[in-house]
Amino acid sequence: MHQDPTSKPRRRRRTYTAQFKTDLVAQCMDPAVSLAAVAIEHDLNPNVLRRWVIEHERLGLHDADAQTDEARSITAPAPANWLPFVPVQTVATERLPTGPLQPEGRIPLTLSGQGLTLTLDWPMAEHQTLAQWARLVLA
Repeated sequence: MHQDPTSKPRRRRRTYTAQFKTDLVAQCMDPAVSLAAVAIEHDLNPNVLRRWVIEHERLGLHDADAQTDEARSITAPAPANWLPFVPVQTVATERLPTGPLQPEGRIPLTLSGQGLTLTLDWPMAEHQTLAQWARLVLA
């Protein structure tokens, strides 16, 4: 394929050392420092730096206290793998004698990971509220 001599050369993907990421994340932890200002100062896209901060907050990556580069190089799971899939079964409940007809049952939900377990029993009639809550938790 022929390349047009007037076109710009393609920019290669940049890589950063674990120490560099750790230093920038540490700077962003200071409430008086703007994440965007740190990113611009180091010629980074602010979205990249924000992702590093989120990885640090959620998974402990880019931690300044990590002793070895091997500990820092652990691959983070994708968001879809943060919580294991747990099959859900509905549990029938009594119908209330008054009020509009609503779907019967409850939604039992168990989330577990990193030694913690959260168990919820959500009314099936409020399934949209559960979906909104789940989006907030997983964001």
